[in-house]
Formats: sequence, structure tokens, C-alpha cells
Amino acid sequence: MIRYPRRPSPRGAAAAALSALCLLALAGCGTGQQQPGLVLETRAGSPSAVPSGPSPEPRTCFDVASAYTALTLVPLSGDEPDPHFRPQDAAASVRELVPGLPAELRPAFDDAVAALGAAGPSVQPAELAELQRTLAPVGDWLREACAEPTPSK
Repeated sequence: MIRYPRRPSPRGAAAAALSALCLLALAGCGTGQQQPGLVLETRAGSPSAVPSGPSPEPRTCFDVASAYTALTLVPLSGDEPDPHFRPQDAAASVRELVPGLPAELRPAFDDAVAALGAAGPSVQPAELAELQRTLAPVGDWLREACAEPTPSK
């Protein structure tokens, strides 16, 4: 029997892209010197939630990235429901982290948790896009606050 490779699902591609974004954000949270290599330039998605003070602690960057990842790696609904999809678990874990997160990010997380709860047992592409728009200030904050500056040449 010949098995043909399956095409990657949209949820797998979205999860991989968001994982890469979170890893890039977390890479800047360390205190060591940045390795030379590829430098990605990003565009800010929103003017709000950009840090105005000193750089946050690495633990704060990690907690923000954890909450961001928990909400953005929500699977898309397919033809049949995913028995492992529990949006209430993701929302509950984020609710536990929110009090310790920077105050300017809390409204975005609160709105995202509410949007996830409103989606019910499945998340459609339009709902996922809305969730990502709601969390855009958090992604911007991670890029601005937790990324080490690249050395100028």
C-alpha cells in the first residue's frame, strides 16, 4: 500500500508560525550576548502597549509569551470537533497569569479570553483572526520589550 504525504493543515501551519514568533520573542529575554545571524525586521501592529520604561525582567517576558501562546495556538475547527480542544482550559491558565502581567497588557488579555469564551467549543478562522487582532498589542510589546537590540555596524 502506498501512503501519500498529507498536506499540512491550516491549524498546523498557524501553530508553527505562532510558535516561531514566540520563540523569537523569548530569545530576546536572555541576558547573554546575541549571536550574529539573521535579523528580522518587524512592523508594529498597533501603537499601544509599547513599553515606556526599563526593560522587563526575563520572567515577565516569559509569562507574557506563555499567556500569548496559550491564546494564539488555539486550534482551528475542522470537519469534526477535536476532542482535545478545551478553550476553557486555555482561558483559565491565562486568567491565572494576568494579575502578574504588565498592566498595559491586561485589557488585551481580558478581551482575548472573552473572545475565546464566546467562540464556544470550536474556533473558526474569522474568530481566530479576531483573537489575533485582539492580541496584536501583546505581540508588539513582546517584540519591543523583550528583544535585545541588534548591534549596529
